Amino acid sequence: MATQDAGKEKEKNATLPEIKVTTGRVRPGTIEDVARTGSKTDTPLRDIPATVNVVPASTLKEQGVIEMNDAMRNVSSVQPLMGGGYGFANSFTSRGLALSFFRDYIPDGNLQNNYFRTMYDIERIEVLKGPGSALFGVAGPGGSLNLVTKQPRYSFGLSAGTMLGSFGTRNGYVDVTGAIPYLPNVAGRLIADMEHTDGFRGLERNIVEASPSFTWRLADDKTLHVDYDHRELKIKPDNYGILFDANSNIANVSRDTRYYSRFNKTDHTINRLGLTHHWTLSDTLSMRTAFVYDARTLELLRNAGGNQGNAAGFSTGRTAYQQFDNAGYTTLQNEFVWKTSTGPVKHTFLGGFEYKNVDINAARSTYTLDRINIFNPVVETSLNDPKVNGGSLTFDRHIGSDQVSFYAQDQIDLTEQFKLRLGIRNDLVKYSDKGLQRANPTAHGSPIRYREIVQTKSMTTYSTGGVYQPTQNLAFYAGYSTGAFINLSTEPQALSTAPETSDQVEVGAKMMLFDGKADLNVALFQSSRNNYFVTLPGSGNIPTPDGKDRTRGVEVSLGFRPVAGWSIIGNGVVMDPETRAGNVATNSVLGITRSVFGTRPVGVATTMGNLWMTYEIQSGLARGLMFGFGVTYKGDSYADSLNLLKVPSYVVFDAAASYRIKKVDLAVNIKNLTDKTYYTNPTFAGALPGNPLSAFGSIRFNFN
Repeated sequence: MATQDAGKEKEKNATLPEIKVTTGRVRPGTIEDVARTGSKTDTPLRDIPATVNVVPASTLKEQGVIEMNDAMRNVSSVQPLMGGGYGFANSFTSRGLALSFFRDYIPDGNLQNNYFRTMYDIERIEVLKGPGSALFGVAGPGGSLNLVTKQPRYSFGLSAGTMLGSFGTRNGYVDVTGAIPYLPNVAGRLIADMEHTDGFRGLERNIVEASPSFTWRLADDKTLHVDYDHRELKIKPDNYGILFDANSNIANVSRDTRYYSRFNKTDHTINRLGLTHHWTLSDTLSMRTAFVYDARTLELLRNAGGNQGNAAGFSTGRTAYQQFDNAGYTTLQNEFVWKTSTGPVKHTFLGGFEYKNVDINAARSTYTLDRINIFNPVVETSLNDPKVNGGSLTFDRHIGSDQVSFYAQDQIDLTEQFKLRLGIRNDLVKYSDKGLQRANPTAHGSPIRYREIVQTKSMTTYSTGGVYQPTQNLAFYAGYSTGAFINLSTEPQALSTAPETSDQVEVGAKMMLFDGKADLNVALFQSSRNNYFVTLPGSGNIPTPDGKDRTRGVEVSLGFRPVAGWSIIGNGVVMDPETRAGNVATNSVLGITRSVFGTRPVGVATTMGNLWMTYEIQSGLARGLMFGFGVTYKGDSYADSLNLLKVPSYVVFDAAASYRIKKVDLAVNIKNLTDKTYYTNPTFAGALPGNPLSAFGSIRFNFN
């Protein structure tokens, strides 16, 4: 009987093999923390020769974060990018270069036309800076952004809550987990949420999501995890923001002014099934096998082209896209981690195989739109509007890819002080882009021709670095990594015939100070990206892989807990991003044509910083009362590759207050305390206004 009770207790408290749980004094993002995005093993951040930033769910909760743009303020150098997200999806740069998305270490869509991510099911966000291709293959040059989701637990837990706030915002969620009755050794979790907002400037958003998951302990050494995500995302996009005038200044109009067509909409449906098997063969050897099938449909109608206002005050060259994508992504991974020694030298060896299939059907039509007065815009309300012309087919195509990859990594502990990492990966990719394409999308009489792009590429990438630790609380490191991948996106009219490539050199220090009360990470880096899509004059508006960027800079992130209940976190970057391509760009309104060499990449600020402070009262009647205050700074950036259209810098202040009493959390979050008019990021001929002064109140019920 005692043996049975012990077995049940072990079952109740069981966790997945290979995953290290951070408890006690190990705080997320410190040098003792384990962020598997940096190595795919349980190696602490202290031993990784690269920058890995961590944003835990507790920080997201304090700040009232419900979307990725707000969450990424907590990660140094990360900035939202209009090109790729187009007003309806997440897209970011890090260190001036594009980030790739992952979900539980599996690729989560392309760099462009991705989707809008919420935070309801997120346990933490991990960001590996620089090319991660040696580990992940399809990794952007700026880094790898991995969302780690909440897992089922064998002990019962229930949380439910709602938020109400400015712009008609309202949402609700439920999160329940525990052992499944009548199913021995099975734990389940269900997270479901609904969200609606009318949005500032009418940018409406409606989201419905459900994410059930199960963990089945097959044996003491084997666990099967099954998860399913269903998402319905309906978002009105804005590709214009507030347009620039003929003097290259943001037009002197109300920040509520709307230049986007009223018919703009996106309708995104995602169904994702994942199965992961963990097998602990021994204390030193474990294996993980994962399978994911991700089906997505995207229907969009959005503005595309458009110029700044001319001398007469009109914006010309306006267009709109109507597009439908039907995509399927299949990924199979099998990898093992082996811990062994050769004499006094310790090894943590990772070896893996990955197969990935991409199958996308995409069709687009392009419409030309009438000019509008930027000081008194009257925009289109439907495709039947007399101001809308065309609807001619731009492309109707099929994109397919089969990728077979092998990768290996050895983390070598030469001594307690000196550690090395060596990683290599080869991706053999056969991809095709076949279908109809119009030579000039905006010329309705332009011929439509069938064309095929079929390529096979073998790409080998590397990662190497070393760490020197004079003490347990101090680590100096240096690392070098390369990246290469095929951007299988439906945004450009044709795929590249050459892979994108990238590389990074980084040196830095990670430290814990003042008896563990403070953490400080500093990194110096040079990152570059080559062969990405740019549009050259005379190309018929067809992007080609001639882009080259380079960024040099220094990043800092810190955490400080001077006394019980008081927490300060912050980050900052100073960098010098530069376009190294020799292509020529033209501003038709200003009549300027010149090379973009030496200019700053579009949408990238050279300086950024964020600071967030909280204090929670520890005793007395007010115990559980917490106050928070934050400040965000972003330097100026440009909306065009010629650096003629400058978006000004800004400083914005936020505040929060919450009260925890027994099983109830009450919170109020106030954004933009001073009601400042500011612009979060450039569009293509304008800048997107940030939200004005706004407030959001929430209540959560917790039963554990």
